[in-house]
Amino acid sequence: MNNIIEGHLFKKAFIHGANNLRVNKKVVDALNVFPVPDGDTGTNMSLTMDKAVAELEKVQSDDIKKIVDAVAWGSLMGARGNSGVILSQLFRGFSQYISSLNKKSISSNEFAQAFKCGVDSAYRAVMRPVEGTILTVAREMADKMLADSRKMDDMGKVLDGALEYGEKVLEKTPEMLKVLKEAKVVDAGGKGLIFFMSGFMEAIKNPDSAMVILEQKTESKYDSQLKDINEVIKYSYCTELFIKGRNIDFDSLKQELSELGDSIIVTGMYDTAKIHIHSNHPGKVLETALKWGELSNIKIDNMKIQHREFINGEYIDAANDKVETAGSEANAEKTGIVAVSQGEGLKEIFLSLGADIVIEGGQTMNPSTENILSAIEKEPFENIIILPNNKNIIMTAEQAKLISSKKVHVLPTRSVPQGIAALLAFNPVLSVEDNLASMSKNIKNVATGEVTYAVRDSQWNGTVIRQGDVIGIKDGNISVVEKDKEKVLMALIDDMLRDRASGIITIYYGKDVDSDSMRNIYNKLSARYTDFDIEYYYGGQSLYHYIVSVE
Repeated sequence: MNNIIEGHLFKKAFIHGANNLRVNKKVVDALNVFPVPDGDTGTNMSLTMDKAVAELEKVQSDDIKKIVDAVAWGSLMGARGNSGVILSQLFRGFSQYISSLNKKSISSNEFAQAFKCGVDSAYRAVMRPVEGTILTVAREMADKMLADSRKMDDMGKVLDGALEYGEKVLEKTPEMLKVLKEAKVVDAGGKGLIFFMSGFMEAIKNPDSAMVILEQKTESKYDSQLKDINEVIKYSYCTELFIKGRNIDFDSLKQELSELGDSIIVTGMYDTAKIHIHSNHPGKVLETALKWGELSNIKIDNMKIQHREFINGEYIDAANDKVETAGSEANAEKTGIVAVSQGEGLKEIFLSLGADIVIEGGQTMNPSTENILSAIEKEPFENIIILPNNKNIIMTAEQAKLISSKKVHVLPTRSVPQGIAALLAFNPVLSVEDNLASMSKNIKNVATGEVTYAVRDSQWNGTVIRQGDVIGIKDGNISVVEKDKEKVLMALIDDMLRDRASGIITIYYGKDVDSDSMRNIYNKLSARYTDFDIEYYYGGQSLYHYIVSVE
């Protein structure tokens, strides 16, 4: 067993960890507190790690600093959902500590110190840290590593002890969180971390084992969401590259590049910068970048050829009909809207209400930091408001905000009805500050209901739930459990209208509900609630039969 970790071994161990997480991601998904079909913690963590691995595999040297920096960058850009953001912050802190050592290998104590820095970074990223989650498991593992590494210089025993202790802490998470105990599950994020560390440990124990090759699957509808196939292409070449140098001035670099094209993204960490630009002179982009350091991972694509290929394939994305690319001085004072939603009908509704770009995602798939950042940079406006429309996307949006050079504001909408209510209050002639105030006020007046189904047996607030039951959820809490989705919808609306004498009921029906059934429901509701205005629209969302808004 090695008592130190060098770059090559760390790279192998990380890839093994990511692979073990991927293999077991459905086990983690199934630990959802609510027994509904959108449990995606394992999927989010796995996709986050896949992006980190993709960046890691670009590193050709065994320099451990370059390797951990690639992990930090990849996980940052690939982060999806709260669990993915927490993982990315953990690796960010880990990378910062390792980079500060400037060594070719690290000892067990240095690994423990780095892991502890990662935990501290993850805690800082969460506004209100909750114990009984992945944060608790990671913190306790870090403390165990530190304690053991001070007693012995044995990497294997230190990591083994931390993993064993982490599993014990994970088993105690239901005692820390009532919702876990009632659902009879351990914390999903903590379980995902254990799977990753188990794979990591396996490679450390067997340093001569073959390197795992992860199959990089294409996430077609998410990764292609923001391709501008319908715009007039002003600049032909999409140019991407990394710069490795010292004292890189990101603002000056971006200013120099601004004369060469548009859709410019200049981000980075420490002494590494990543550039994305659309330009007609990629050679000049490379010359400009060379002033700041060594270039690597250079990628130049002819977008006009890509455009023709997409057109020939009859690819059409309604969201991109709204994307503008030509900036102007007037646009600097205007505000752009980026919204997240799932379902063709809901996408059209958001676009019709004034959203400039709709990113595909929501309950069943959370967009990554990179997806949101790409949408931000494609907007021709300096001021951007993001509507996450899901509680599990807010942290990712905040992370994209920190990376972007634009003035980004995340309005923490937690549901589709809140996002629509926010857009209804948006006035393009007002300042971004005035809009944020009125939009924030409007979302407070909206109650959200959702109708879906149970994917496993469970229990919630004393109510027994069987697999296949239809569930009505009111503002994040299970309100109704029945066998028939129409009965659940009616009972859910009854509950949502308690203490309300009048108002507006809006129903967005999913792709598994036919229009005739929805019309019958509308007639019943109209007869029952004569003092309410009732509307319904095709949302086209999957898994959720109905989404309800009451205001």
